[in-house]
Amino acid sequence: MRHGKREMRKNYTPFVAGMVTMVLLIGLISASLAANTDSAPQPSGGAEPAQIGVGMFLKQQIAPGETLTTEKGGKAPKVLAYADSKGETHYYIEATAVAELFDVTNGVNFHKDANQLEFGAKCRVLRDNKGDPTGEEDWRPLYASGQRHDFKLFGSTDSGGDGKSDPSTMVISSEGFPATGSSGASSNMYSNGRGPNADPELQIEQWARQKSLLKEKPEYGQTFGMYTEVDPAEMNPGSISGRSMDQQTFQDEYEIEHTFAFTSMLGKYAAITIKNTSPAEARVYIERLNAVGAGKEGFSGIYLPAGASITRAFRIDENKPLENQLRVWVTPLGPGGVSVKLTAEQYRSGV
Repeated sequence: MRHGKREMRKNYTPFVAGMVTMVLLIGLISASLAANTDSAPQPSGGAEPAQIGVGMFLKQQIAPGETLTTEKGGKAPKVLAYADSKGETHYYIEATAVAELFDVTNGVNFHKDANQLEFGAKCRVLRDNKGDPTGEEDWRPLYASGQRHDFKLFGSTDSGGDGKSDPSTMVISSEGFPATGSSGASSNMYSNGRGPNADPELQIEQWARQKSLLKEKPEYGQTFGMYTEVDPAEMNPGSISGRSMDQQTFQDEYEIEHTFAFTSMLGKYAAITIKNTSPAEARVYIERLNAVGAGKEGFSGIYLPAGASITRAFRIDENKPLENQLRVWVTPLGPGGVSVKLTAEQYRSGV
């Protein structure tokens, strides 16, 4: 998770959306899993495939009677109907379908040791010195949890009696605060050449390496969530339907982040204009964020010369309304920090 001084104007939209989604998830655990483990007699009627669909913000996500196909080729209903002892019908959504429906980071996975389904968490498969899987699973939070937060985290383990790291223990610390290593030594942790005594030569090397991985222009046609990046010339400039931000200035020593949430109700296109007002080149990423958790999908990263502007345009798929968050992330590629002006607009149609 990245850190840094954020803009003074807080953006609460992702937080509220995430909280609402988590409340909804509580009531949508799969009935099929409960039926497989419950030895008690079924209420009258029992569970059976439901011939109803599921919508999200008035857009159909699961069709009536839709099934899923497992890795082994088996099929299972995505929605079940269950009649209770009083004859009232209740509807349940299969767990993997819930994870897809609510765009959950890491989906849903079975945690064997805890004997529970984990939404938003996925174990790390441990490997030996040759890179082959050992069959062991690492469910420690630093590696398994997809929880969203605003900190850059580091972890260290204590040593066991044999001098090896004990995988059952972990000390987690935030950037700029002490973390204790296996030797017992403690030091403040930093990344990307940061810290109170940053090495100027190391920073120059890192900036050059970062720029070498970037493109001069965006790659059109990439699709993540409800967005497909397109040439801005595809938009009809006369069809502008909304502007949520107009050349607002953001400035920081290390990085700038801001999240936008667009809507298909204002049309088929979203556009973000970034003007680099920094003294040096800047690294610019736009990422589509998962609705639940810290997962993200990145459109092509570019470098933007000092004083230059670029508009990133996205065609909107109205059938994926929950997957509507785009985060702009900008870092400097030279001394002097980073400063940008951001504009966010929507357009109803193309040319």
